[in-house]
Amino acid sequence: MSRQSKVTRAERVRERRKKDSRRHLAHGPTRLPTAPFLTPRGVTLEASMRRSPPTKHSMRRYQAAVALDDRASWRAADLPQVRFFGWRMLSFLLLAVLMGAAYWAWTHPQFHVVQITLVGARMVSAEEVQTVLRLQGMSIFLVQPAQAVNALRAHFPEFQAASVSVAWPNRVIVSVHERAPVIRWEQDGAYAWIDAQGVIFRPRGEVDGLIVVRASGRPPAGPRSNQDPWSPTPFLASHLVEAVRLLAPHVPADFTLLYDPKYGLGWADRRGWTVWFGERPDQIEMQLRVYAALVDSILQRGILPSLINMTHPSAPYYRIGQ
Repeated sequence: MSRQSKVTRAERVRERRKKDSRRHLAHGPTRLPTAPFLTPRGVTLEASMRRSPPTKHSMRRYQAAVALDDRASWRAADLPQVRFFGWRMLSFLLLAVLMGAAYWAWTHPQFHVVQITLVGARMVSAEEVQTVLRLQGMSIFLVQPAQAVNALRAHFPEFQAASVSVAWPNRVIVSVHERAPVIRWEQDGAYAWIDAQGVIFRPRGEVDGLIVVRASGRPPAGPRSNQDPWSPTPFLASHLVEAVRLLAPHVPADFTLLYDPKYGLGWADRRGWTVWFGERPDQIEMQLRVYAALVDSILQRGILPSLINMTHPSAPYYRIGQ
């Protein structure tokens, strides 16, 4: 038997270990993978690399391998999360601030109406408007412009249009458009003003150039406006207003235009009679021509009538005596 066959198993193991040891010395020591170095928050890398000298009671240090993907979560979980205010607390504080501001604005005198500013009025005073609106001392937050406009239109037929606006902190601006009087209507010992739309309203002072009409009865009224519910019903129908304006320049000097519910419009002539033209403005031009010719004819014949009726220009007539 050869020597190789006499080698025991233990000797073979020892021989293999010697070969592994020689191979390890030839290639150098094998480096093990190191774990990523974690530095404390707020400490630079250089400061962390400088090792402090060991002390007597220094603790043994350990390095733990942490996955790179879990580093952010590890740092977030490192410190306890403290919430001073939650959403409910923040909502409560905001509500308290708003309620405090609302109470302050509601009670502070700076936000209470002292007086109104009236724009566009020449006949109506600001004191009259304030008496109707009653806004003095009211909180500016309670002023309702739409209701104020309705109150103005209901109490002042002199206003053809009105608007109310609020200006901070405590101003109320009232802008109005007043009606322009055209006719001075005298009836039953009193008089009033009437504009071009036939709306009647209280006279305020004296206005030059008004057409004076002395009436013995109530005239026909005009229709109510469907577009403006707060516009008053016209006291005088539109056709009668136009007839007044067409006849007024032909009234003799120092005489007044008359109105009678039966005969319409006319005047008293200085020659001793009263002439009536009715209420139709489309016939006035023809009525005036026929009237001039009729007067020349009756005067040439020495007739002195007490009444001439021109309501129907194709068939006028006159009356002698009472």
